[in-house]
Amino acid sequence: ADLSRPDLCIVGAGALGIALAQHGRRLGASVVLVDRGAPEPGDGVQRALRLASLQASAARAHAMRNAGALGLPSIEPKISVKAVQERARQMADLRAPLDSHERLAALGIEIVTGTSRFVDAASLQVGEAKIRAKAFVLALGETPIVPAVVGLDRVNFFTPDTILENTRKLTHLLVIGGEATGLVLAQVFLRLGSQVTLVPQGSLLAGHDDESANILLHAIEQEGLVVVREGAVRALQARTQGIGALVDLPGGDELALDVSHVLVAAGGFVDLAGLDAEAARLQSRRGATAILAEGELGQTRNRRVRAAGIGAGFGQWQHAISHGFALVEDLVLGAPRRRPGAEPLLVMTDPPLAQIGRPAGLVDRLRPGFSLYRASLGENEAALALGLAQGLVKVTGDARGRIVGASAVGPGAAEMASFLALAKEHGLGLGALAHISAPHPALMASLVELGKVFQAEQKVSALAGKVARLRRLLPF
Repeated sequence: ADLSRPDLCIVGAGALGIALAQHGRRLGASVVLVDRGAPEPGDGVQRALRLASLQASAARAHAMRNAGALGLPSIEPKISVKAVQERARQMADLRAPLDSHERLAALGIEIVTGTSRFVDAASLQVGEAKIRAKAFVLALGETPIVPAVVGLDRVNFFTPDTILENTRKLTHLLVIGGEATGLVLAQVFLRLGSQVTLVPQGSLLAGHDDESANILLHAIEQEGLVVVREGAVRALQARTQGIGALVDLPGGDELALDVSHVLVAAGGFVDLAGLDAEAARLQSRRGATAILAEGELGQTRNRRVRAAGIGAGFGQWQHAISHGFALVEDLVLGAPRRRPGAEPLLVMTDPPLAQIGRPAGLVDRLRPGFSLYRASLGENEAALALGLAQGLVKVTGDARGRIVGASAVGPGAAEMASFLALAKEHGLGLGALAHISAPHPALMASLVELGKVFQAEQKVSALAGKVARLRRLLPF
């Protein structure tokens, strides 16, 4: 069957694809959503909610163990991973009807399910149906990168998706990878009672401000996470009980580990193997599995096809959804209502780490006229009351006080970075931070203090100085 030509064909029915399809319908476009028959890797529907539920359970267990810091008796919780996972599944089930095919169809979105491949530059075959859309948007999932480790293919390792289905306590979990997702999952299972060792297999939290990243790592290491910095797993060996791991250390030394399970969280890529990229005249910028987009709004070498999410180089949700909405608006309205802004880069551990723009800690590379402002969360009254007084906020401003970049680690870091990103996008300077209306005490008070420091450094104008001197001469 040759379907009528929709305005948009969204390929990939993961969380991103569903969101973009609904946005297209809200704008009045006719939309076909292609469900490729299996969950989009790294972008499964309700996946984020399940992970957030696991984090909430893990955080409560951690709070019970450390209640003594708040004047309460500390208790070692009796954890059933099965019960924790069941609660996460129930949370996802509550949300599921909102993303069901039935509800999407009721919104006017046509859903086609089946194996999908391009037959030419303008046609997509889905099962027995052929779709010839005005525009295709690839909202594909992130296929995990499997590092070249000897013996890994003989071990039943977890990925960030499959570990969310695990219902057994993991005695000793080895996490391979130094990106945000691996660190988040390492902390979750550490708090749920597992011994956890993380080997970054290269750089750890690359692209983040070094000082802020080290504060985060120190905080999680204090909880008991073992981080083999600059280490790389060279070989794994399956045994009758457990798994043996050999880790190369800096300087040529070697570390031998006995672990029970392995999680590979080394990032991912968009995989076009099943879609027949050659027929669609698609080509990535760096090899067959890298970034497809060549333009700001997901344009590829095929003018009918746009790339969103990981295919456009956006692995984090806040970046992918902002870019995806602008992309859809460009296709439907002729121009985006808002260009993708300075969405923060997030590591949603506890404490979280957030960053916008360039790393704020590169003081030695600041351009003339740029200044760095810092506030310690150790002095924040709300953080002190919560027993979480560690971390900092750093903001770089230019000569006119405009926000260039920022980094925050500690309680409230994600929310503060989101506020700073909005301020940066709308041209609000550092001085505006002093006027944030915040309750007392509040974590946001750290931004207020940064604004006050900036204002205190500003020189008083000659006219204002003269007025002040004249006022001092008046007898009243």
